[in-house]
Amino acid sequence: MSEGTAPPGWWREPDDEEAEAPSRPPEASPPPEAERAEKAHETQEPDPLATSASGPAPGPDGVEVSAPCWNCRAPVAPRDTRCASCGRARTHVLLVCSEPCLELRHGPGPPLRLGRHADWAPRTAAAFAGWNKVSRRHVSITVEPDGTAWAEEPEAGSRNGTYLNGARIAAGVRTPVRDGDQLRLGLRISFTVRLYGPGPGTG
Repeated sequence: MSEGTAPPGWWREPDDEEAEAPSRPPEASPPPEAERAEKAHETQEPDPLATSASGPAPGPDGVEVSAPCWNCRAPVAPRDTRCASCGRARTHVLLVCSEPCLELRHGPGPPLRLGRHADWAPRTAAAFAGWNKVSRRHVSITVEPDGTAWAEEPEAGSRNGTYLNGARIAAGVRTPVRDGDQLRLGLRISFTVRLYGPGPGTG
């Protein structure tokens, strides 16, 4: 009989070294519930749906990304309806022309005048200086606080006409302008119209 074995039905008393470091018998019961829960917690993968926040994704340092004000370019928070810096509402119209390269933004208040007259249309006179097909007093664009926009030629009209989506507008008559419209001065100057409403997050 070998030294490490015992006859069937006998129990061999472990020596001192074996007693200091006992091994778990093969038929030992599983670890306690608390120990199993702790191990499961260590290996559990985080749930991406549980950790994702609802609403817009925050920017750096957890701050929501702001859009620049159309008037002064100061940052405007997504929930604000007015710029805290200049007080202008988010409501405005954007006119984009490819030739000449021109981008005009305008909000509620006095009309934006398009033409070649330096006093009547100060924002566009320089850009249209070499374009004789644009009248000196061609057309004005008005934006209302509710987000609607209107185009209107002076009572005297313009020599080359103003066209909205291909149809000539009548002189002295306010004509509604909508988002996506094409506004043409004469035959060659064409603007794409974009409207941004009064609600937050619209521009």
